[in-house]
Parts: sequence; C-alpha cells; structure tokens
Amino acid sequence: MQIVLGGAVLYVVFSFFDWQQVSGNAGFGSITIGFNLWHSFWGILVGLVVVALLAWEIMRLLDVKINTGSLSAGQVSAGLALLLLLMTVITFLDWSDFRNWPEWIGLILSLAIAGAAFMRAKAEGVTMPEMPKNISVGGTGGGGSMSAPPPPPPASDNAPPASDSSDA
Repeated sequence: MQIVLGGAVLYVVFSFFDWQQVSGNAGFGSITIGFNLWHSFWGILVGLVVVALLAWEIMRLLDVKINTGSLSAGQVSAGLALLLLLMTVITFLDWSDFRNWPEWIGLILSLAIAGAAFMRAKAEGVTMPEMPKNISVGGTGGGGSMSAPPPPPPASDNAPPASDSSDA
C-alpha cells in the first residue's frame, strides 16, 4: 500500500513539473518554454485518474467502506493503477518531441504503482476472471458456439445400399 500511495503522491507532484520543454536563443538571450502534464485535455484526464487513485488509496488507508458492487477494493485499486499506466504510456509515446526528465519519472512511477497494486491485489486474493469454456460466437439469439460438433454416428451393417443414379 505504501508504494501505491507514495507513488501516487510523487506522480501528482511531478505532474506539475515540465514534461515537455524546449530551449533556444532569442535575440536578447536564451529562452525556455515548458508544459506540464496539466497543459492539455489528455493530461488533465491523466491527472484526474491519478487523483482518483490517490483518493481511493487514502480511503482504503482510513478504512472507509464504499459500495463498489461486485468489485473488491483490490480490483478497484488495480484497475485504477492499470488505467494510470495505460494513459501515461499513451502520453509518453504521444509527447515525444520535447520530452523532459519529469516525463520519464512519470512513466517509471506509473510502472511501479501498477506493479505494486497488482502484487497487493494478488496478495489479497483477487483473481482474474476466467474465460468461459463454451463461448458463444453468434449474434443475439444465435446460439452458436465454438465447441466442436458431435462426431457422426458409426456406420451400421444394416444400412440400405446406396442407389446408383448414373444409369438414368
């Protein structure tokens, strides 16, 4: 829990650093322009996910009970951590032009948070749902399945001979 909670706090802190930065010389001296994670709509979404994860982990730490339906607290933590990792990787790959060191820190933190959340969920007994043995591939009401059809019945000796229609 400490890695997930601490990693989320650090992620929020580093989200305010310049994830994108470019420097250059102007006629009057050098100039540096940078953008943090919160600079774009996508970055705001990533920031909101990490804030939601942080709030969820604080509520778990304080033992606040929230009705999550059929999901366990470990599944919610793992799901939020996976969403944070996915969105950070997308951001990292998309914002590759003027990448600055805090973007690398954000990627490393999201990997550590996701790994710790999944290890904790596994230790809490959370398992991944299993695929059903017989998966329907038909549309609504199709009733088709991916199982093999039954084998044909064995040939019997009492079967009538096949008629030869080549004479007609």
